[in-house]
Amino acid sequence: MKPENLAYPYGVPVISGLIKSRPEDFEVIEHLDFEPSEQGEHLFLLVEKTGLTTPQLIEIIARQHALHPRQIGYSGLKDRNALTRQWLSLHLPGRELPEKPRDGEGYRVLRAHRHYSKLRHGTHKSNFFRVTLRQVAGLEEVTREQLQALATRGMANYFGPQRFGREQDNVEQALKQLGNARLKRSRRGILLSSLRSYLFNQVLSRRISLGHWDQPLDGDVFMLRGSHSIFSEPLDQSLRQRFSMMDIASTASLYGSGESRLAGEALQIEQRILAEHEEVTACLDRQAVRRQMRALRVALDTFDYEHDPVAKTMRLQVSLPAGSYLTSLLAHFIAVSEPAQEAFRYRQNQPSDGPSR
Repeated sequence: MKPENLAYPYGVPVISGLIKSRPEDFEVIEHLDFEPSEQGEHLFLLVEKTGLTTPQLIEIIARQHALHPRQIGYSGLKDRNALTRQWLSLHLPGRELPEKPRDGEGYRVLRAHRHYSKLRHGTHKSNFFRVTLRQVAGLEEVTREQLQALATRGMANYFGPQRFGREQDNVEQALKQLGNARLKRSRRGILLSSLRSYLFNQVLSRRISLGHWDQPLDGDVFMLRGSHSIFSEPLDQSLRQRFSMMDIASTASLYGSGESRLAGEALQIEQRILAEHEEVTACLDRQAVRRQMRALRVALDTFDYEHDPVAKTMRLQVSLPAGSYLTSLLAHFIAVSEPAQEAFRYRQNQPSDGPSR
């Protein structure tokens, strides 16, 4: 039960390339939806890192400040094999906040500000990606059409493969392990997310296969662009126009307890998928997680690309809302693979071709 063979709206990719050949080939910058207040007992840090996972970074900074990792907040997990910038918050009650904490191996602190509350998971607004794909021999006409469609019609909001574990077996592991009293809380959360993500991907894939992805359906619940606000109204010309203008998107359930807000044809499609995966829904029912909604489609901001046929590189810039995956965007037009980790670690220790951006 691996997350594979998903349908994509603009056809199968006909080109391939290599991603994350070196850290600076994959840059991610996290953007908050607010500015720190400059007051309070929390220290917000904007940290640039490479060669570290977010949990590893948190462990290092926790030791540096004599904190428990739970006293450090973060909004999103960032790749290890990349050059990333993300925000952390350190809870330092009754302690004088340092003007700028010191840098460490694999990371440096770019900004430091006071704030009155902890940084919570999923509270950043967006991630800006600057990516270089290598060994891209050329752009076929169908690829250019796929890229144009992405720019004008958006991307299918699939959960990316990283949601399902290194071996892509988190769903199978969740069905075996959930319910074990000894299971760590963090591991339980990962497995629960994998199950819900799997079901969502199946619903989205079915709607694409049926031709119902880029048009609203009777019974849809809609999400406003740029927010998580949802609403449902009878489908009329005004809603259809807002949909075509990318102001709203249809949603599907992140499965959990509670009745679905969907109705009509939209609900029927989702119910058929859930019925086909009763083992997964039964497992989630036993875990008592609450149902949520997620947009099926994401409009792309700051989407730009450039192909160099001589160097066989493709440079891509795009801003995605929090919770959307660059790997899912790439899967719309290119099949990518990563270099062996040994080769990556070797390149990390070599001088780069130029300064980091």
